[in-house]
Amino acid sequence: MRHAITLTLLSLCAFSSRSFAEDAPAAPAASASGDSFTAGLGLAYVPEYAGSDKSRVLPLPVLERTFSNGIFLSTQSGIGYQTKLGDFSLSAALGYDGGRKDHKENYFSGSDALKGMGDIDGSAQAVLSAGYQLGKVGLSVSTKQNLGHREYGSTYTFGVNAPLYTDTTDQIGFGASAVYGDDKHMQTYFGVTAAQSAASGYKAYSAKGGFENVAAGVHWNHVLDSNWSVRSAIGVTRLTGDAADSPLTKRKTTPMLMTALIYRF
Repeated sequence: MRHAITLTLLSLCAFSSRSFAEDAPAAPAASASGDSFTAGLGLAYVPEYAGSDKSRVLPLPVLERTFSNGIFLSTQSGIGYQTKLGDFSLSAALGYDGGRKDHKENYFSGSDALKGMGDIDGSAQAVLSAGYQLGKVGLSVSTKQNLGHREYGSTYTFGVNAPLYTDTTDQIGFGASAVYGDDKHMQTYFGVTAAQSAASGYKAYSAKGGFENVAAGVHWNHVLDSNWSVRSAIGVTRLTGDAADSPLTKRKTTPMLMTALIYRF
């Protein structure tokens, strides 16, 4: 996925997919063995890139396999290991960020508004997360460390999640997050070097480390039967700091929408 998609789905799905899995009634096999397999397909309304004033609707595949020993494979979380220690949870995973194209390759990728900025290559990432359950409120912190391109920097995400309504068929919750980017990350995605300025026409801009965005939204899981459910989320992301002031940023506040039909084995 491109950075814009990753950013948006983190804002939506990072505080929805886990909540859905935890709130929704589990299939008998999953609750008995600790193993589960979830598959589905949905749609997400996302910006062409972080700060773009244009958005598009993209397919959203959902695949997640979890094992009783803590290992998981997920289209959202990568390949990794998770464990719980009382009210604490820890996970480590190998993920991937598809980068960013400086031209519109097709409907699904790139933006012509970035012409002359150069491509940001895809990169493998180490994703480390920790969570704490404070009553019904879940607190989390995670970091994404680029492995293939260390020059792209790192991000740190702080999140909170709380249930609003729960019964046998519907689970509704609220989530919020804030993303901090280091100097390298902010310059990569929101800065404009002298060479990029000459090629793109944007004024040169140096982006320093700081909070990149804050996001908030409501997620809803509707259970159809013991296997099928519909997951949806609606929210908003607001770019902040140097990300908001970047010449690449044409819209600071972005609406976010997603829905998916899910089958849980």
